[in-house]
Amino acid sequence: MKRLHLPLFILCSLFFTPLFAQLSFGVKGGVNYDSFGDLSTTEVSLADLEVDAQTGFHLGIFTNIDLLTFYLRPELQFSKSQSSVGKDKSIALNKLEAPVLLGYKVLGPLSVFAGPAFQYILSEKSDEINLGELKENFTVGLQIGTRLKLGRFGLGIRFERGFTDNEIVLLGENDIDITGQADTRAKQWIISASYDLKFKRNRRKDSSEDSY
Repeated sequence: MKRLHLPLFILCSLFFTPLFAQLSFGVKGGVNYDSFGDLSTTEVSLADLEVDAQTGFHLGIFTNIDLLTFYLRPELQFSKSQSSVGKDKSIALNKLEAPVLLGYKVLGPLSVFAGPAFQYILSEKSDEINLGELKENFTVGLQIGTRLKLGRFGLGIRFERGFTDNEIVLLGENDIDITGQADTRAKQWIISASYDLKFKRNRRKDSSEDSY
């Protein structure tokens, strides 16, 4: 839990800093198409199990700080990711996520971005499989993507890959013991829509207006 304090402190500082000339904030939401990593078991009857992607969702807030042709975009959101494990089985993770993205304005409303994504896994759930504890609750990944900005609206697509080695133990299925682990590192495509609640402030423009 202590390792969560530093990234959250940095994120909060960026959200509330007044030192930048152009600043906007807003809300965002979208879908995740997540597929966990490898699944390993010691039961021969379970050797044919595979992990496939399923659709989840995310909802959150963001701050956008313009730095000429670049921008800094810290985000804070709740995310639900899930993957299928074999036939008619799935594992879901509820997470608190804090991506910190550095973007570059390529042309007009189009930009590209990349940055670390800090995650804290709040809970894990499966209705069909009994789960053990996660190896780690705090994880770090990398996000890279592109975004189109039209007025107050934005639409983006990004890919995320988890770095932290993190597994969850599979304990049993329908009262049958299972010995195995599922790699829960994120490997997902994310589509997001965003809406600015406040337009950017331009300090130079404000100063010129005050001089009249």
